[in-house]
Amino acid sequence: MKLVLLSGAGLSAGSGIPTYQERTMSEEFKDFFSASEDKALQILQSHKHIFESATPNNAHNECKKLEEFCRAVNVEFQHFTLNVDSLIEKANGSVNHIYGCVDDPVTVVNSRFSEASVLDNLVWCKDDILVILGVSDNGYPIGILEANVLQAGGQVINYNIEHISNLFCNQVIGNVSDTLKSIEVASKLPLVYQELDLGAYKVDTYSININGLNYIVYFSPSIHFYNEMNLLEDIQTYIGHQLTHSSFEVKFDYEPNIEGGLETQFKAPVGPPLSLLNLNILGHTLCSLINIHKNQYGGEFYTASAAHSRLVRFYNKLANQYCNTLKYGHWLEINLNEEIYYVIKTH
Repeated sequence: MKLVLLSGAGLSAGSGIPTYQERTMSEEFKDFFSASEDKALQILQSHKHIFESATPNNAHNECKKLEEFCRAVNVEFQHFTLNVDSLIEKANGSVNHIYGCVDDPVTVVNSRFSEASVLDNLVWCKDDILVILGVSDNGYPIGILEANVLQAGGQVINYNIEHISNLFCNQVIGNVSDTLKSIEVASKLPLVYQELDLGAYKVDTYSININGLNYIVYFSPSIHFYNEMNLLEDIQTYIGHQLTHSSFEVKFDYEPNIEGGLETQFKAPVGPPLSLLNLNILGHTLCSLINIHKNQYGGEFYTASAAHSRLVRFYNKLANQYCNTLKYGHWLEINLNEEIYYVIKTH
């Protein structure tokens, strides 16, 4: 399974970089292709300030989040771009430049007449996902690429400012900087959760790695979890709903803490302190896994308990940052017996 991004001018248009159509209409664009190598380098250098002053937009940051999520859940990630700007790198992401990068102008000049053949060499498999970001059919023959992916049993999602009539895939119309949400793209990945049998009930688990730190995320039936704590009726009274078998308690723990067996599972996650960067990656990964689990198991409610006071701010931040993105209808914070509990209603 792999997630591949192919980005074009529409990705960077929101940062003020000229689109493919805008560039082709300028005389200098034509001169760049007909000029000698030295002259082409001069033309590029005269426009370098446009690229250097540009800053990453929301879409570049969402690409970085997708890369971080794939790394965390051990899914292969590749990003190919037709763009010569370095905005993905400025957003701390990684990318393969098909036509070179202005940070090394010679690579752009040397790639003037190159074909994007690197994509032709990709081997597509079932469950692979190709995400096309702001690529016009003039910039690349995306119809052929789409056919290759679909024929192998993969998925294709196209983000563009306008509908492309010769594509058969799901198309998201609008400015890529406004429409691209990494958590929505991640939800398409057919991740396989492992089942942990605890006797009275079973738990879905997924192992993640946050920059070298291993965690396990648990999805256990909320009914069993709160019954054991004699809190089921209180929780249901607060939320005004009966928790069903489509309700799941979400927990995560630092993997070495689990070595003690059932007595230490589901306790407060104790481990090396996480940097702010790693906390953000962990939060995005948790919310993405909840969304994927909801799609696969039809979860109606997701509950969580702050087993440690330091988790309260973390959970509140996740709620504020992701509930609207996920289009979840309800987020409730409950204070019972001096402990904080959370309930998410997904629809």
